[in-house]
This record gives sequence, structure tokens and C-alpha cells, in this order.
Amino acid sequence: MYDQYNRKIDYLRISLTDRCNLHCRYCRPEVSEHVPHNEILRYEELWRICRAALQLGILKFKITGGEPLLRKGYSDFIAGLKQTEGVEQVTLTTNGTLLAQQLPALIAAGVDSINVSLDTLDAAYYT
Repeated sequence: MYDQYNRKIDYLRISLTDRCNLHCRYCRPEVSEHVPHNEILRYEELWRICRAALQLGILKFKITGGEPLLRKGYSDFIAGLKQTEGVEQVTLTTNGTLLAQQLPALIAAGVDSINVSLDTLDAAYYT
């Protein structure tokens, strides 16, 4: 798949949740409401999107959020995606606060890399 500038697009970002355990100004507007749980895409729906994306030439998937490690079943989703024929890479972006306890599950799932988004070291920016 190519964009309007003829750049090859071979990746898709998948946001597992809009929930986060931090409130950084970077990604949280002043007024923000969470999407109700029954309105977010189920994993089965995300699978359908991923299969369609593969048919369009998407080879890499970037798992994001909010904070994706907050969503139950995230590691099973990643493991299944990694085992899907045609998928070359699955990466994860996290704020890192849950990484120490969740790293074994991520390794077992086969995640290719982890990007830790560290927007500030100043606690005042988290409020």
C-alpha cells in the first residue's frame, strides 16, 4: 500500500485502549471521556482488521493505547498476531510503569521490540 506521496506503508498502529494510568498533557486533552468498554473493538474485531491489513500489504503492527498493558488479554492478542502468517513484526509502545511486572508476558508473546514513551521526568506534567 502506498500513500499519496508514493511512500510504502507496511505498518498499522492498533490502539488497544484509550485508558491510561498516567495523565500526561502530551496525550490527554483537558476534557476527555473514556470510550465505554462495550464500545471499544473486541479482540475478534481487531483480528478481522489485521487480516484485512495483511491482504493490503501491511507486515508490521504497532500496539499502542492509551496504555496497552492495562487491557486484559493484551499478551494473548500479541502472541496470536505474532503467529499469524505474513506478520513480520509486532512492537509495543508503553509508558513503562507496568513493564517490570508485564515483561515476562511480553517476552512469552514474542513481541519484537518495546518503545517506552517517556514524555517528562517532571511529576507536575502528570497532573
